[in-house]
Amino acid sequence: MKRIIIALLFTVTHMTGCTYVNQGFWVDSDRYGIAMPIDHFGDTADEIVYLEQNWDRFDSIWFYTTSQGSNFMPYDIFLHLEQADNTELFRSNENMSRFRYLLQRDEVFDNPDGLPVGFVKNTYEGSDYVGFTCAACHTNQINYKGVGMRIDGGPTLADMEGMLLDIEQALAATLHDDEKRERLGRKVMGDDYIAFDFKQQLEKVLHERKEYNRVNSPLHNGAPVHYGYSRLDAFGRIFNRILGHLTPNDPLNNNPANAPVSYPFLWDTPQHDFVQWNGIGNNHDDTFGGFLGPLGRNTGEVLGVFATFDLQKGENQFSSSVSKINLIRLERHLLSLESPAWPEDILGTIDQDKAAEGRKVFEKYECYRCHENPAGTPAFDPRDSDRLIKAQFSTVEVPGIIAKDKDLIKTDKQMATNALTFTGKSGSFKGRDKSASKNCPDPFKEQDSAAALLSAAVPAVLKKRDDDKNAFLQAFQSAYIFIATLLDNPVPRVKERYIDNVEVSMKSLDCNAIAAAQSLATYKGRPLNGIWATAPYLHNGSVPNLYELFIPRCTEEDLRNGTECRSQTFTLGSREFDPVNVGYEIKSKNEYPGLFEFDTRLPSNYNTGHEYAAGRTPVAVFDEQDKPTGEFKTLPPINATERMQLVEYLKTL
Repeated sequence: MKRIIIALLFTVTHMTGCTYVNQGFWVDSDRYGIAMPIDHFGDTADEIVYLEQNWDRFDSIWFYTTSQGSNFMPYDIFLHLEQADNTELFRSNENMSRFRYLLQRDEVFDNPDGLPVGFVKNTYEGSDYVGFTCAACHTNQINYKGVGMRIDGGPTLADMEGMLLDIEQALAATLHDDEKRERLGRKVMGDDYIAFDFKQQLEKVLHERKEYNRVNSPLHNGAPVHYGYSRLDAFGRIFNRILGHLTPNDPLNNNPANAPVSYPFLWDTPQHDFVQWNGIGNNHDDTFGGFLGPLGRNTGEVLGVFATFDLQKGENQFSSSVSKINLIRLERHLLSLESPAWPEDILGTIDQDKAAEGRKVFEKYECYRCHENPAGTPAFDPRDSDRLIKAQFSTVEVPGIIAKDKDLIKTDKQMATNALTFTGKSGSFKGRDKSASKNCPDPFKEQDSAAALLSAAVPAVLKKRDDDKNAFLQAFQSAYIFIATLLDNPVPRVKERYIDNVEVSMKSLDCNAIAAAQSLATYKGRPLNGIWATAPYLHNGSVPNLYELFIPRCTEEDLRNGTECRSQTFTLGSREFDPVNVGYEIKSKNEYPGLFEFDTRLPSNYNTGHEYAAGRTPVAVFDEQDKPTGEFKTLPPINATERMQLVEYLKTL
């Protein structure tokens, strides 16, 4: 019955122009991907292939080109902007490949200009913008022996921070070079070109990009620690966009966006009870829009990736470019996405005997306690369309909230700390109720939690009505959004959260700010299906491959004694795959200077913790009823043979 209701309402939304066939009526088997025989990092791909993930070619292209309502910058300016130090287009294939965005031919129905995967034209209030779709951050390519394997829903290798900084430089160079500025102006404005008017337009765009980069500089004690490839501080940047819109006249109402994390992989995301590395998003009943969890979560994401919105108007009058209909459709689309299986025809045959021994190591070290469903729920089957994933969390130190002696996993704490301690001026939200529960009202103070302000901003944006549609169609669309979001959600109302293998009632967190904060001072262990395709590892991408994940980080004693330990520095940027250690090849920065050097000694980059297999991180002790006793033990470190067996087993997931 619910499918009939959704179908009827979907028909109404189709009639009102909210859905469209943006992939065209035919799609090539390579999804129009461009293979580069060799690039400036020495990577090679003579062909593009797609692994089986339960999506056909139409599914992929639809995902790549469906707008969320992101308005990054004027479309024609981006389309014709030259690079800062030459006359080549900024969006040229060679330049976008340098930032590791995925190249597409100009044959896609809804991408006629051949922009990279995840870049799309979005029209809002009569103006065209280039924006980002989900695919910009959640599609990847891995190269091996001339074959480029595209992974839908995989974590991108892209350097978004680097791209944003270079766009600022390109705009500044164009503004101050009369010839560059005129070339761009005539392409953008055509016969209507007026030098003074275009210069003013360009000044405005440059100011926006420059301010965005200033506000989000990843500073630690005044010095930037850049993200590099494969990472982004999405939460920090979302927080700052909300704070900026609450106090548009206060350029200092922001926090450093200095806690980059790996882009999460998207398969199984709709089936999780909690999402994000610290589990701040509840997929059914959270502060990001009440029980419309996925829509609230995705709305917050679009606000971060340049949606146009306004938080200065009165109740129920907030304007926004967020496409609520498309966000619902995108979330529904992900329900069928599966993790990629190890392609033995490309990467080599899995040694099943070695993998069987690796499974014994996996079970001996009780990795399943965090990386499968806890509390005796059925074994996780990544191909089960009705799968439900109950996440397991591990406590991490957050000053003032969780003491150091309670932190057993000991991974880099910057992301969890920022999410719980960042504050900002509440501006136009001051005095509004920030509580999700009507039983414990809590108005915003002048200076308040950035996370709470985000939680209030999302439902405010969701309440926005479309003034250009009549009341009848608007009512039907509102009904569709409400019913589809509610009935499509595979996650039932979440009643508990699993922290350090202990069940915590969500009800016990109501009106208890201290307990609620402590429950979020955690990092999440995900099921490991498809883990082979998601390097680098740990939540902040500080370990280059699976092999290194099972050896200890380097102490001074290790370095003196020559003990095998995790890389203190390694390069990122190459797509070439290492099927033995399972991660990207670590190439020489001397040979390829454009590679990013990841230094694990810098703040937010620490590769400490999660050293169970190395015999340094203690594991919980369980009783005969499989309940944690509150005691912990340290298991002996595994040897080199066992490490390779464990890596081989993880290839099978």
